[in-house]
Amino acid sequence: MANPNIKGPGMLYVTSRIAQKDIMTEEVFMKWYDEDHIAEIIETDGISDAYRYIDEDKNASKPYLAFYPMPDIAFTQGPEFKKIRVKSDLLPGSGLCFDLADFDVRYYGLTEKEGNRKGPAAGLVTAGIEPAAGTTDDAVEKWYKTEHLENISKLPGYQRSTFYKLLYARTNAQSRALKGLPTTEEPAPEPPTLQAIHEFDRVVKIEELKEMKETKKAREILGNAEQTEFCVFRLIKAHGEKKFFD
Repeated sequence: MANPNIKGPGMLYVTSRIAQKDIMTEEVFMKWYDEDHIAEIIETDGISDAYRYIDEDKNASKPYLAFYPMPDIAFTQGPEFKKIRVKSDLLPGSGLCFDLADFDVRYYGLTEKEGNRKGPAAGLVTAGIEPAAGTTDDAVEKWYKTEHLENISKLPGYQRSTFYKLLYARTNAQSRALKGLPTTEEPAPEPPTLQAIHEFDRVVKIEELKEMKETKKAREILGNAEQTEFCVFRLIKAHGEKKFFD
């Protein structure tokens, strides 16, 4: 059943890790992503662009990032999206991606843009926040778009920021159910509900973010938050028309 809240400009934001390292290498996983999975996705009517990045944190639980901006994320609720294949001859074993890797899928609605991009960003800084029970989304968004944005935009190579609200999220279990595959009972994920993505023409070092997280207001917002998620990513490949809410 379609979710009526999933609509408007937005993106699928997918992080993953290889679960069966004994039979699938990173090279095979990336080949499947680029030559099969993404190649099929960007031929659909609703998605024309895709990006792959990798987390600079070598200890990241799900280091591989793929995201797919679209003018109307309601496309993900329709039959064409649901027909996208998740089994491939490029993959070992069962050939089913969900048997070989763990995926966390987030549906984000775009809320605002600041700045001007100049093609695919060489590096990304993502900032996710789940506000504390006594903190409103508006308070966090105000901080995002004032102090936080002002400080991060001063870093060398800064280009643009986009801001999002979480609309829905699913793990492998919910993804298998979406495709009509056997699944297990697993609670839905609860990632941060607010997300900022900052684009750079270089890969930012995580140490460069330390000072801006230690201001009085930042400590108030981040220290009281239910959860925070700051990541630095490096571009691996851009696909399709290479647009991103231009």
